[in-house]
Amino acid sequence: MLHYNFYQSKRETNQLLVLLHGFISDSRTFDAHVDPLLQEVNVLTVDLPGHGQDQSSMDVTWDFPFLAKQLDELLDMYESYKVTLLGYSMGGRVALYYALYGKHTINKLILESSSPGIKEENNRYERQQIDASRAKVLEIAGLEVFVNDWEKLPLFYTQQHLDKAQKTAMRDMRMAQDPYKLAKALRDYGTGHMPNLWDQISRIQIPCFILTGELDQKFVKTGQAMNKDMRYSQVHTFSNVGHTIHVEDKAEFDTIVLGFLKEEQND
Repeated sequence: MLHYNFYQSKRETNQLLVLLHGFISDSRTFDAHVDPLLQEVNVLTVDLPGHGQDQSSMDVTWDFPFLAKQLDELLDMYESYKVTLLGYSMGGRVALYYALYGKHTINKLILESSSPGIKEENNRYERQQIDASRAKVLEIAGLEVFVNDWEKLPLFYTQQHLDKAQKTAMRDMRMAQDPYKLAKALRDYGTGHMPNLWDQISRIQIPCFILTGELDQKFVKTGQAMNKDMRYSQVHTFSNVGHTIHVEDKAEFDTIVLGFLKEEQND
């Protein structure tokens, strides 16, 4: 079973917010958000396969059906709760897949800087090759070389504006990961290996909140396109932040997410 941490809400509620992190990260990325969120809901933070304290077998394929089954087993323990899945980037892709194929009914969905996969088969194959190349870097050159390259990606340029403590915390978390497990995660459920869900997201019949950062133009466009295809969705774009919204604007992120969760009380 996936490694997780359950936190009891400060108030009487059966709402459960499940937080799924991004690549080369783990559940600790949400540590600073737990207390504010507990004012309204119960919180469950999860380490996805290959990250944090996860102990998933390296002898099985961590594909999206496997991920959904792992979440099934975890949510079996929380059947009495109304579950909202919140996923950042890679975690958002897992959350979106689960909303379509998971065993348990999800009450709401929150997608931070994420997408339903790559539409074009050629582009998807090209991304698989990129994921495979990055996996080799992890295995051959090691974690520090990979992290140095990862932090220089255009996707994360806005993180350069974070204060020293935030930068240090993010790098420490990245450097705490296992390079061989990260390599397997890239090969098994990297972006290139996610099924193309663009034609299926219109089937999602629950409220979906799409969060994008104003400076992350690629995902702003992706979020807008998703919103057009989904019947019960809405988009919120955060000002002056990039891909890692929950890190770059923590207070506003918590406020916006809690606002969406509080709507449950009036549904």
